[in-house]
Amino acid sequence: MKQRISLTMIVKNEAAHLVNCLESVKNVVDEIIIVDTGSDDDTVTIARNYTPNIYFFPWINDFSAARNFAINQASGDWILALDADEELEFKELDSLYTLVNYENDKEAFLLPLLNPLSPSTLEYNTFSVLRLFKNHKDYRYIGTIHEQVTLPNQKKVGLAKDPIIKHTLPPPKKQHEKRSRNLKLLKRGLRNDPHNPFLNYYMGVEWLMLGKPYRALPFIEKAYYNLNDDQLLFRTPALKYLLLSLKELGRLDEALVLCLEVSLKYPDYTDIFYLSGLLLEEKKEYPIALKWFNHAILCGTPPVMFSHLTGSGSFLAYYHLGFCYEQLGKSLEARAAFENALKLNPKYHYPLYSLFANLLKEKGSTLCYEHLKNHELLEDPTLCLTSADLFFQSDHAEQAYYCLETHQEIFFNDERFFFYYGKYCIYTGRLETGLKALSQLAQQSTHYDSAQLLSLTALLLLGDFVQARSLALILWKGYPTRANAYLFLWLLRFIQKHTLPTIPLTVRDRELLEITIELFVAFKHFKAYDFNHSPYADSYNQGLKTLMKSTEKGIQWLLSDYTQSLMDLKNRFTTKYGTKQLRIDYDD
Repeated sequence: MKQRISLTMIVKNEAAHLVNCLESVKNVVDEIIIVDTGSDDDTVTIARNYTPNIYFFPWINDFSAARNFAINQASGDWILALDADEELEFKELDSLYTLVNYENDKEAFLLPLLNPLSPSTLEYNTFSVLRLFKNHKDYRYIGTIHEQVTLPNQKKVGLAKDPIIKHTLPPPKKQHEKRSRNLKLLKRGLRNDPHNPFLNYYMGVEWLMLGKPYRALPFIEKAYYNLNDDQLLFRTPALKYLLLSLKELGRLDEALVLCLEVSLKYPDYTDIFYLSGLLLEEKKEYPIALKWFNHAILCGTPPVMFSHLTGSGSFLAYYHLGFCYEQLGKSLEARAAFENALKLNPKYHYPLYSLFANLLKEKGSTLCYEHLKNHELLEDPTLCLTSADLFFQSDHAEQAYYCLETHQEIFFNDERFFFYYGKYCIYTGRLETGLKALSQLAQQSTHYDSAQLLSLTALLLLGDFVQARSLALILWKGYPTRANAYLFLWLLRFIQKHTLPTIPLTVRDRELLEITIELFVAFKHFKAYDFNHSPYADSYNQGLKTLMKSTEKGIQWLLSDYTQSLMDLKNRFTTKYGTKQLRIDYDD
């Protein structure tokens, strides 16, 4: 007979997350039980769209009491417990069904939980958590906070790789509220049971996440040394947090000694070797750090019982390998390591900055672009956009343009492409093409206001003063863009050599200078295509300088920029010809 699964949840003010959670699981469970503990938002209304089984339980500062109440309402053979800010992700859609129907010797399963550090770069801490278990009286929650399911027979607990629970990172304010609540409950729990390793573990983690390792360390130490290898689900993360606390406190040698000890005990625990590499890197012992990072890569993904940082045996380790090689002056090895990191996880784009600097220094802008293209590092939208921006910021606007021009097909109407492609077209002199790209942006786009500034720049450089004035007047009607409009109307009069209006002090001091500097810095990248220089480019540039000279801060900024330009020129000259050939006197 098919085993029935009941989803049980306790919720309070989870309207922001509940839909995503329930959508991820509604087709793989037979029953949904939701217990509300006091919501005053739309949580209950949303829940009613998915289940009639909604119950109310007064909050008594006891998570186990609420969870056990939810289980008592369930009629399924199995319980799946989720929080509202979690979603199920499946490699195989029937994996949950397979676990409960074909693993007949098991009564409970540990599921992988991904806790985000940085979701955009695919950095997660992975834990195994008991969330799927028989609906039997022996399986109930204990503990007022960070509650655990009682396990009558650990041999009946299985390890599953699928499905995966993905936790959603809450906004900072909600994180702080939860941590404050958790600390109060944990303090109360520790007063009653001061030697409880689980309570000590969670108390230490809360303090560490609040950036207070000196408070975290005593609790995490007590937890780690009171847990044994039958409790690896907690002992291994306690070990990691212990090492991180020591690292944050600058006790690097102490942390390294512990790493050496546990690396012998857990030789396949990737994260220990990765953390050892980080400690040695911080001590600037780069040759030894290389060995530990390489060993982490050799280990790969550790056994599922070990708490694991995604990338510790792959892209993160390669990134730090590259850094260590750089410090040792081994640019080719560094380059290879950075490339491996990017290929393993294109979303983790940080190695690109180091790789770009390496290539630009060694090969120049044209060959740097060719290298990135030939190694297929421009095939990912994020890497392509980042590469283009790096070229632009390093005064190689033409290569920035080609990054996007030759990879248009990977963006699929991505608004970022239209904006940056338009920008690079304009600053390489492809003014009409740039205007066309920017016109693709919808008014609700986050890039829309900036696109209007770029469009105005292009229109002025094209000499289309009628269109420029028309667009500026449209911007004038919106209060947030009024300063932008004023600036361009002023520039328009300057370029046309009309009488210039007095710059209002309020606009000049509060808003105009910042916008002017932004445009001036961007315009320094202007390179007219095919040497067909815009006849209005010099006037546009002079107009921006005139605006900046109207304020004391603007004059200071121009002087600083001029000094920096001289220094850059000196550095380039020195690099090419040596120091004896050059003398710049800043007092002239």
